[in-house]
This record gives sequence, C-alpha cells and structure tokens, in this order.
Amino acid sequence: MKLVNVIRTDDMVFQVWRDAKGNRFVSRTFRDLTKAVACEKLRRQGFPEKYLEPIERGTLRSTVLLKGEEVPIEAFEIARKWAKEKFPLSLLLLGSVGTGKTQAVVTAAWWLLKKRKIATARFYSAMELRAAFDKGELQKDIKEVDLLVIDDLGREYRSDYNAYIVEAVITTRYDLQKPVCITANITFEEIANRYTPRVLDRLREWAYRRIVKQTFSLRGLSGGK
Repeated sequence: MKLVNVIRTDDMVFQVWRDAKGNRFVSRTFRDLTKAVACEKLRRQGFPEKYLEPIERGTLRSTVLLKGEEVPIEAFEIARKWAKEKFPLSLLLLGSVGTGKTQAVVTAAWWLLKKRKIATARFYSAMELRAAFDKGELQKDIKEVDLLVIDDLGREYRSDYNAYIVEAVITTRYDLQKPVCITANITFEEIANRYTPRVLDRLREWAYRRIVKQTFSLRGLSGGK
C-alpha cells in the first residue's frame, strides 16, 4: 500500500492509499481538538476554571523546583500513564492534600478529550453529589457521559444517604463499563468503611488504583513546568 494523498478538513483527516493493483482506499480519522476548544468543552461540563486556566495559558507545571532541582509531580505521572495506557479503566487516585491530584486528573481529562478518546466528560466535587442527585442531574450524567470525574471523595458529609449515592454512582458506571476518575485523601480501608465493601470491590476490579507517595505539598511552591 502506498499513501498517495492526504486531505484535511476542519474536523477530519482523509488518507488515500493505492495498492499494487491500482485500487484506491480511503481511511479517515478525527483531527485533534485545539487546546482552547477542549478547554471550553470541559468548562461547559463543570470543570473548574482554576484547573483549566494553566492548561489554556500554557503555564501548567508537571515538575516543581525543590531545593534547586526539578522534581516530577507524581500525580501527573500517574494520571498521564492512566490516560495513555490504562484508559478506559477507571482511575482511583489517593494521596495527601496538596499533591496535585485534581490538576492531574483534569489535565488527563483534557488530553483524552483533545485526542477525541472521549466526547463528553463531567466534573463533580464529592460535596456536589447530593444536590445533583436530588435534582436528578447526577443520574443522567452517570449514565451518559464518557468520563465522570469525582473530586475529593470522602469530603462530603458522612451519612447513609450520601453513601447510597456514591454506591449508586460506582455501581451504575461499573454496570455500563464507563470509566470514573476519583481523587480522595482517604485510604482504601476508609473507603470500604465509609461506604460499603461493594464500592471498594468494584474499584479493585475495575480501576487503576494508585497512591501518591509524594511527601511535600505543592501549595506555596513556585517554579516547575
């Protein structure tokens, strides 16, 4: 097969191939979204501006300057590996406050959307779940969006009702085999105790699970890229 022509439109790339007998074949792929378009799509789907702004402005840090050395931000390394190698598995990213988990997963969602590996995504902080569930918005999103992001699981008020909502989210996404990306400052054991063992069992089977072991907080640090 020999590539004889490439035609680009705003949305697609067409490649024209010719075999040894002169027959022509056309393959097509979607073009990547621009940085700005991908950010705007996430903005409209509830992703916080504070995490989209450094992506859009090109000031996003994947390393930090620490004691004169550039140190990789571990959460970014984990989220990058998940997006490029483990997706569409879900992601459960645990770690201390200030280790960059939220920025990392928002950046991973942006990359997946930009590369058209997903078409839709939705961001909820754990504290927003109950209000969205009571309005009926969450039930629609957990069934329809390609990627659901839940930030800071465990920060919501502890109650049987909230535990039921979290279990409904995880179970529904699991049954539909649609990925969910979760950040939390609590341990695996606390997840099982706070919700139900079923929630952790689903995530053990169906998620790329990682703990950020970084010992320093990014808050207040400068430098990096």
